[in-house]
Amino acid sequence: MISLTTLIITLLFSTIISYFLTRINKKIGTIFNFALISYSLYIVSNLKTGIQIKLFSITPGLENTLIVTELGKYFAIISFIVLSMVAFFNITWINKKVNFSAAFNAFYLFTSAGSLGVFFAKDMLTLYIFWEMAVLGSLLIVPMGREDAKKAAITYLAISSTGSYLYLYAALSLWNKYGTLTFDKIAYHLINESSVTYKWLIISFIVAAGIAKSGIFPLHTWLRTTLGKAPDTFSAVMSGQLEKLGAYIIVFALAVIPSLQLFRPIYSSVPSINYLLIILGNISIILGTFMAIRQNDMKMLMAYSSIANGGYILVGIATIDTIGFSGGLFHVFNHAIASAMIFLSFAAVIYRTNTSKIDEMGGLIWRMPLTFVTYLVGIISLAGIPPTSGFISKWMIFNVLVRKGMFVTAAIAFIGSVGSFLYVFRPLAGVFLGQLKKKHYDVKEVPVVMLIPMILLVFLTLFAGIIPGPILDKISAIETELGITPIEHTATIIKTPLGQWDTLTVFTMFTTGFIIAFILFVIFPKGKKVELTDQYTGAEFLHNYDLYHYATGFYRFIERLYDKHPSFEKLYGMLANFFKNVGEFVNAWVYKTSPGAYVFWVSVVILILFWVRW
Repeated sequence: MISLTTLIITLLFSTIISYFLTRINKKIGTIFNFALISYSLYIVSNLKTGIQIKLFSITPGLENTLIVTELGKYFAIISFIVLSMVAFFNITWINKKVNFSAAFNAFYLFTSAGSLGVFFAKDMLTLYIFWEMAVLGSLLIVPMGREDAKKAAITYLAISSTGSYLYLYAALSLWNKYGTLTFDKIAYHLINESSVTYKWLIISFIVAAGIAKSGIFPLHTWLRTTLGKAPDTFSAVMSGQLEKLGAYIIVFALAVIPSLQLFRPIYSSVPSINYLLIILGNISIILGTFMAIRQNDMKMLMAYSSIANGGYILVGIATIDTIGFSGGLFHVFNHAIASAMIFLSFAAVIYRTNTSKIDEMGGLIWRMPLTFVTYLVGIISLAGIPPTSGFISKWMIFNVLVRKGMFVTAAIAFIGSVGSFLYVFRPLAGVFLGQLKKKHYDVKEVPVVMLIPMILLVFLTLFAGIIPGPILDKISAIETELGITPIEHTATIIKTPLGQWDTLTVFTMFTTGFIIAFILFVIFPKGKKVELTDQYTGAEFLHNYDLYHYATGFYRFIERLYDKHPSFEKLYGMLANFFKNVGEFVNAWVYKTSPGAYVFWVSVVILILFWVRW
């Protein structure tokens, strides 16, 4: 079995092979990607923890090192499950949907290699290098989407760079103060640091990088346009995998560098900085939920859903409680799988209909039944309904919030869960249910190659919801590694101070109810099927199917309540216009085509230098 460094180097060099293979044949190049990423998943799953590998040494104390940890393995396995399933889906999808398919496949592997390095970095410099590799690869893929995707890529770059610069500032400050960038040594020095202000500065700047990548408020504005405009299947990667880089950074800042030992608790044993992050998580849940309700574009709707679910992850992790921390990490898995399922089902719909607008579709359940099942199970999991894995993560987060007396946060989390029912129902009703438009009469299910990864993800989220033990085993190992009391559980039972949850019993009850409902459906007489327009109103027959399409203004009665909400997107837009105007002003005054203008400015610079010297 190859080593971790050999795997990363293989992924990097394979970008060239993937590029030329895809130039020869798109399908062959994409099959190569899938095979290599699947092999990487196998290697990562079998890595032994504790292994350290030195990449190179710049100077004593500043060494690039990789280390296999339980935390890194957990995030890497989840990431490569998503990457491999999307790569499988791409084998057929890429023939129709990507103009720059060779570059797409090459950057796909490049992003995968960067992500792998992030999860196994032992020091801040190594993490930063691989972080920028992952961001660069994804940044170059985003413009391959819709026509206006380049603008979305610029927004993505701006927000991501904000987080990266803050992280880099924290790293340079730590190196200047302590002469080390290794995680365990940083934790030791910060625990013994006397300045609370300095601790706040460092942890805040590191967390900011995670917030920017996770799409947490207030650095969330890139998510809507980037996920909405990126290539359809890559939106599944960005939501299901790349956002988890941000979650990993947040776990690193709060648990690897133990915030419980750095800051005094202010409420329910939660440190001050953690409580601030819980507040940001609350805002993200509310903002993501209510803005998702407004969206008519199904990809942008799910982008806002990612903001809300990022809030749940942040709330769970920030509690640094056995149950809450487990719930946050479990929701990392749940959201990665569910969002990948949903975005792939959307990619399948767009593959057949060439639109992502909800009010331009309808009735596709009769043409794409397996795609509908994928979406249905995905939204059930995302909404937190048993027996899917989504219920388990949210149940654990609610459990710790109630036990700690954090009832406001619990209420917001509950509102977010109820709201998720509303926004996921909009594509359900507008895309798959209702009347089938005449232009979609000839639409059929996507090819089997595209269906296989979607169905595999469906089985995975159901299996994790019925038998969560294997995932909880990995989370328990992470908690032990970080010095947190591991969660008490068996294969199907989760135990907490407020009681326990038996997933097998719940599954049995749901299955029994479903069988009874199916028997009743078979026994009792069926309703008569009639044409949608076989009716009249006001003594006039209706002959226009579109009159019955209710997706437009689906939740208008709710949207009116917050039509005039404050917008951070507008605020950031104003700042962008300001700097753009400043740039144009400087350009107009400095960059002149005439030689005389350049002589003038050179003279000014020389005079300033002489003035400073004197």
